[in-house]
Amino acid sequence: MAKTQKKLLCLANKAELHSFRNKLVCMYGFQVPPNHVEAMELDRMNRNSMWRDAEVTELNQNQIDEYKSFIDKGVGFNPGSDFKKIRVHMVYAVKHDGCHKARLVAGGHLTETPID
Repeated sequence: MAKTQKKLLCLANKAELHSFRNKLVCMYGFQVPPNHVEAMELDRMNRNSMWRDAEVTELNQNQIDEYKSFIDKGVGFNPGSDFKKIRVHMVYAVKHDGCHKARLVAGGHLTETPID
């Protein structure tokens, strides 16, 4: 009986976590996408380009350069063993004035914390 109850509790926790990860997020009356694919789908459904424009602003208008996040090593640079490949993704938000924002963030948990 205890094993069955423990397994049932585990399944209930998994179901709750699944619904938490997949719920709709809204900010100031706008639906916020969890990823790029859904952002483009929302733009298509709403017949606008708010999320695409937010991504283009983040990537092309030197906002990445302002924060000095990346160092351009040039084309053909061969990273050695002292470099580690990490993933990046977009995080979306809506500001209180209705402005759509997209931020490019890196998986910082994949690297060691620098001492200096």
